[in-house]
Amino acid sequence: MKVEWLYEAQCEFRDFLIYYKTQVGEPYARKFSDKILGQVQQLASFPEMGVLKKATLMGKYGFRALFIGQYVCVYKIEGDTVLVYHLADARRNYIYHIFGLE
Repeated sequence: MKVEWLYEAQCEFRDFLIYYKTQVGEPYARKFSDKILGQVQQLASFPEMGVLKKATLMGKYGFRALFIGQYVCVYKIEGDTVLVYHLADARRNYIYHIFGLE
């Protein structure tokens, strides 16, 4: 399988990188990047490793959540592709953040 980051997820990832680079330093930004990209890339081999809760609205539409430390990657499997929709801080109410309801 291949992993494809959709535009919104790319922007969210970039925003986290900019924040860590400017607020904490480049070494931490690099560590963050390696951790997120490494875990998300594992979806190519293990696409179902994220949580799928069919009882939720997102689950009914096939969205899964991969928790990476304090972050959550929301994705969906479509054919031979894993589509990464969002990357959010899971300590916040990320469902509201993802759909812009804050």
